Amino acid sequence: MRLGWCWVLWLCLGMQARAEGPLPGDCRPMPEQVLEQINRLRAQAHRCGSQTLLPAGPLQWDPSLARSAWRYAEELARRDLLSHRGEQAATLRERLRSAGYLLRTAGENLAAGPVDLEETLALWLDSPEHCDNLMQPDYEHMGLACVAAPGRYGRFWVLHMGRGLRTQAQRSEARGSDTLR
Repeated sequence: MRLGWCWVLWLCLGMQARAEGPLPGDCRPMPEQVLEQINRLRAQAHRCGSQTLLPAGPLQWDPSLARSAWRYAEELARRDLLSHRGEQAATLRERLRSAGYLLRTAGENLAAGPVDLEETLALWLDSPEHCDNLMQPDYEHMGLACVAAPGRYGRFWVLHMGRGLRTQAQRSEARGSDTLR
């Protein structure tokens, strides 16, 4: 009879935990896995709303973009709010600059609630604006963060993508490699 009560208790507790949703935990994917998944996604054409976007080139992991994504994911988790308007660094440009990324062009995708990267990417692909952002051929770099927190959403995902400004040294190096010697 004890076994029967244990089974009922386990079943009830399991159903209660499932009804409450997954408990927030560590949701920090490895940069290599993120790059592989996003670059595989970008290597294929995608229908984003009413338009079909051609494959885009691969992105490189950028520590500054990862830092800005992490800071913003932490802020969103603390506020338990999903918004492109931040408290300390109100705009994407300000968030990237404060992390040391000088942008030429950039984009930001946000999600609240998805349990893993696959679910997050599927949500972004289903949204024309987020899909368009993922497939932008101008972007060269990316950084992604996920922060788990108690509250309404549980997990906050931030993806920062961009193309940075070239420094004077990089411009000189590019000119030098283009000239015949």
